Amino acid sequence: MDSEAVATARVMFEFLSETATAKSKEDILGSLDRSARYFGFDCFAISGIPLATERIDSYFMLNGWPLEWFEHYLSKNYVHADPIIQLCKMQDGAFVWSEALRGQDLGRHARRVMNEAREFKMKDGYSVPLHTASGVQAIVTFGAEKVDLSSAARGALHILSIYAHNALRGLIAKEASSRNRSLLRITAREREIIQWCAAGKTAIEIAEILGRSHRTIQNEILNVQRKLDVVNAAQMIAESFRVGILR
Repeated sequence: MDSEAVATARVMFEFLSETATAKSKEDILGSLDRSARYFGFDCFAISGIPLATERIDSYFMLNGWPLEWFEHYLSKNYVHADPIIQLCKMQDGAFVWSEALRGQDLGRHARRVMNEAREFKMKDGYSVPLHTASGVQAIVTFGAEKVDLSSAARGALHILSIYAHNALRGLIAKEASSRNRSLLRITAREREIIQWCAAGKTAIEIAEILGRSHRTIQNEILNVQRKLDVVNAAQMIAESFRVGILR
C-alpha cells in the first residue's frame, strides 16, 4: 500500500472512531470538517431530499456550507433547481460534479444555481446520494474550488459519508425520543438563541454577540427548528411562545 493510501485509510479510520463515540451533531461536524479539509474540501452539508412540493429547510441535518450561501440557497428555494440534487435522485453512485455534469445541457435555473455557488468557492464538488430501504433520499455533499481525488480518496469519502449520515440519523432518533419524554428539552443556550432571534437578530449577529462561529449558531438554530418541528425562524419563534419556551 502506497503512502497516500495509508494516509487516506488513517483519516478514514480516525473519522469512524470519532463518530462512533459522538454525543452531538457538533462532534460529527468537527470530525467531518477535519476529514473534508484533508481531502481538499472547504465546505459540506448533509441533508434529506424533499418532495417536489416541499422546501429543504427542515431536511438539513448538518450544515457546513458558507453561511451566506446557505441562507441564500434557502431564501431562493434552490433545491428544486439544483442539478446536483436532481442527479442524486437518479443515481446511486457518488460523483464529482464537473464529471457528472460534463456535456449536459443545463436549464437557466440550474445554471444560475451552479454559477452562484462558484461565488462561494464551490466551483466543483463531490456528492454521495443515499437511498434507504424505507424510501428516504439524502445527500452528503462536499464543495471546493477544485476537486482532485484519487480512487482511494473517493472510496474513503463515500464510506465517511454513509457513516456520518447513519450517525446523524441515530442522534436525531434519540432526540425525537427525548422530545416525547419531556418538554422538548431546549437547552439554556438554545433558549438564549431563540430569544435573540425573537429580538430580530440574524445568525451572523447572534454569533458575534455570543462569540461563536456562524456555522455553530446556524446549526443550533436548525437543531431547535427540528426539535420544534418547524421550517423557519418565524415559525420557531411562534412555536416557542406557544409551548412556553418564550414568555
